[in-house]
Amino acid sequence: MSSIKNLALLALATGFASVVNAAETGKTTRYWDCCKGSCSWPGKADVSAPVTTCDKSDNPLTDANTASACNGGSAYMCSDQSPWAVSDDLAYGFAAVNIAGGSEDSWCCSCYKLTFTTTAIAGKSMIVQATNTGGDLGSNQFDLAIPGGGVGIFNACTAEFNAPSSGWGAQYGGISSNTCSAFPKALQAGCGFRWDWFEGADNPEVEFERVACPAEITAKSGCSRTDDSAQAKVAEAPAASVSSSSAAQKVAVASSSSVEAATSAYSSSSEAAVVGSSTSEVAQAAAYSTSEAAPASSSSEAAVSSAATYAAPAVEFSASSTIAAYSSAASMEASSPSSAAVVQSSGTAAAAPSSSASSSDDANCNVQYVYEYDL
Repeated sequence: MSSIKNLALLALATGFASVVNAAETGKTTRYWDCCKGSCSWPGKADVSAPVTTCDKSDNPLTDANTASACNGGSAYMCSDQSPWAVSDDLAYGFAAVNIAGGSEDSWCCSCYKLTFTTTAIAGKSMIVQATNTGGDLGSNQFDLAIPGGGVGIFNACTAEFNAPSSGWGAQYGGISSNTCSAFPKALQAGCGFRWDWFEGADNPEVEFERVACPAEITAKSGCSRTDDSAQAKVAEAPAASVSSSSAAQKVAVASSSSVEAATSAYSSSSEAAVVGSSTSEVAQAAAYSTSEAAPASSSSEAAVSSAATYAAPAVEFSASSTIAAYSSAASMEASSPSSAAVVQSSGTAAAAPSSSASSSDDANCNVQYVYEYDL
């Protein structure tokens, strides 16, 4: 029992402990009925404002009480509430939902990270905000809002865009091939999403969990929940995995001219070699990040960290190994404070400087010698 407690304390002390939300399983369908969503009505949940609706010309409405076009009113779903790709493995969008054990009070404007588990897009993730619900939805069902996905029970697309009486394609499921070029211009990109990033997948199953809504999503819907800050955040910029990796390498390696100047001062018998930042060291740097708590099922984008947030150790070693680390003052001044040039010697002790080295070289290098002995 004591060993378990010690491990728990060690995890907390090193920052490796995190809260993991258990993912639930569900299914997806698709729809686009052009109607005002249920979460666009006032009083549905504790939110900043109901989900934004638009008029027939796709202009945002300011009166949340405007009747839905599906009931003879003039409020429609806004076209920009279509899905879009963030990266090859992550997309954002909106959905009508029905989640077991909840109600619109807990669903409306909540965001859920869906990780697809079936079809060609298995492994990809999509963060959707709940903007609607439906009496025809089953338990743990996410009806993804995708133009051309079928109108379902209601249809305001005929009134708004002069679509066929049963919508584009089948009433349930929508179009069966990529005919998005024939859609209204405002819907073409969202329609094309299904055949591009979504790879034409037909109702894939998912694992899902609630997460904090990305700002890009709430900027389109105009709706944020007051309890959203308590939810786990997901990294919003997958490109950071590339930039942080580059930054970590820059931190781990000093300028080449300084390294060459430092290593030239030692005899060849020491077989000193500059050791660059390895892939494993960069991965360790990412593992130490605590800037954002991401769910365990997050994609690789959620696991990255910025080198500016955490400066990774240049090298990691055991007490039984002997490593000589040399750094030049010129290199340290030119690079970031955590930058260092790491030199590993094959000998059992640091090699002494060659007596043939000129005084001018020594002045330029300003080499400091650091010795480490076996414990």
